[in-house]
Amino acid sequence: MLGCGSSDEQFAGELTAPVVYGADDRVEVYNHPDDELRRIAIQSIVALIPSFRMSQQADGTYHVVAESLADLRGLCEDERFGNQPTAAACSGVLIDDDLVLTAGHCVDDHTGCDAYSYVFDYHLSGPNQLETMRDEDVYSCARVVLQGNPSAASFTPDFTIIQLDRPVEGQREPVTVRPAIPLAVQEGLSMIGFGSGLPAKIDTGGVVYDPRAARLDFFVANLDAFQGHSGGATFDSENRLAGILIGGRTPDYVTLEGESCSRVSVYQNSQAGEVVHNIAPIVATLCEEGWDANELCDPAACEGSPCGFKAPPSSTVGSGVVPADSPGCNAARGSTGLLSGCLGLCIVVVARRFRRSSV
Repeated sequence: MLGCGSSDEQFAGELTAPVVYGADDRVEVYNHPDDELRRIAIQSIVALIPSFRMSQQADGTYHVVAESLADLRGLCEDERFGNQPTAAACSGVLIDDDLVLTAGHCVDDHTGCDAYSYVFDYHLSGPNQLETMRDEDVYSCARVVLQGNPSAASFTPDFTIIQLDRPVEGQREPVTVRPAIPLAVQEGLSMIGFGSGLPAKIDTGGVVYDPRAARLDFFVANLDAFQGHSGGATFDSENRLAGILIGGRTPDYVTLEGESCSRVSVYQNSQAGEVVHNIAPIVATLCEEGWDANELCDPAACEGSPCGFKAPPSSTVGSGVVPADSPGCNAARGSTGLLSGCLGLCIVVVARRFRRSSV
């Protein structure tokens, strides 16, 4: 299950991570009671794994080469998931037949989109058993279609939309996107991603604390998010994509007094501090650039309502969006040109101290 080795190469964002709020709600994909969320995790959730960590075997299957969580973090023996590999660097979600959405800071000048393999089925199929990964589960980056770069005083825009080298194969399906309407305070949330680089976990214990209803730029929640959850798909109470994780509290592991091993950081639910980029402005920007996707860009694509919405920009802050190197995304479909991101990690302050979540 585990590879034997690691690399000293540092990937974008491998510096910070959020924490657990209250009880640890992470559940293995195969063991989660919600059939719909299990289906989404298998069909639509993508791990961004540094390509050097993917090893193809003689039979065509792939193994991941990564340290266990216990070895990487020096975990105490009774901490969860210690024997699992830590291969993923960021989380992503399929929003069109060849488009993956992730956090903007996962791709930058140091780590271009071609440094990653885009991998489906990086999850457990049973106790201590990784799902088999084959060629149809592993993709590469053709180009960056669109990227949002926040200013130093803002969380958003912080997203990257990547066009895969080919349309997805097999039983893969883009997620259903939430209409551009505000979430409710205390509305239940689910997140699927690769916290600490682990195989995918489903967290259904989160709720909305601040929906920022007037702007729909981001919302604040108490999701159990870790290093590797950047870009983690976050779903509303009807399992529609509401946004992607982009930031939160740190650190993710701490050493308690009298111990020499690490434990998960725990906060009260009322200290909610995870920042989720709303999906509405991401879709709006993609469609404005001319992407040809009726399921996203038709005015009535999301249950008879628009999927996308952008609040008027501040007079002092630009849009922060870097379009593809073409007159329009639709015109450039199939292009292999690569546009590298340019966003580094940063620390921002909004009401309380946050650090941008990363891989």
